[in-house]
Amino acid sequence: MLGPGHGYAALQANLFIEGTLKKYYPEATHTEQGIAYLIKNFCWPYGFPSHSNPGTPGVILEGGELGYSLATAYGAAPDNPNLIVACIIGDGEAETGPTATAWHLNKFIDPATNGAVLPILHLNGYKISGPTLFGRMSNKELKSLFYGYGYQPFIVEGQTIHQ
Repeated sequence: MLGPGHGYAALQANLFIEGTLKKYYPEATHTEQGIAYLIKNFCWPYGFPSHSNPGTPGVILEGGELGYSLATAYGAAPDNPNLIVACIIGDGEAETGPTATAWHLNKFIDPATNGAVLPILHLNGYKISGPTLFGRMSNKELKSLFYGYGYQPFIVEGQTIHQ
């Protein structure tokens, strides 16, 4: 599940690289013409939008409006005990009312009969118009908050891929 509204370019690039996009869009080949096709049609009328959408392989949620990814992830988990739904949530999205409420949906999931949801908060400290609330919190404050919500938070930090 992809929450950050304009994170679609990263998802589309991965679908292109691993070949899934070509199954649905034959023009998306691993050639110069295929790359040109993606670039020309990105964020263009009747092309690919700037956000995830149900026309994207594997996407079940229109991603242009922020706030619904975590609730949708929890909606995919019931009656799927072998399913793990990884949900990437931007820290700007995490400030929306729907997401603030959705953090509590873990209280309705029974691990014996339902799948699991793995919320991943992408904390870069900014939203479209400025700093985020979560970005101003210390790691200790963040851990306390999410522990209080019923999660076991892990903080992953690094400035390089090797960290």
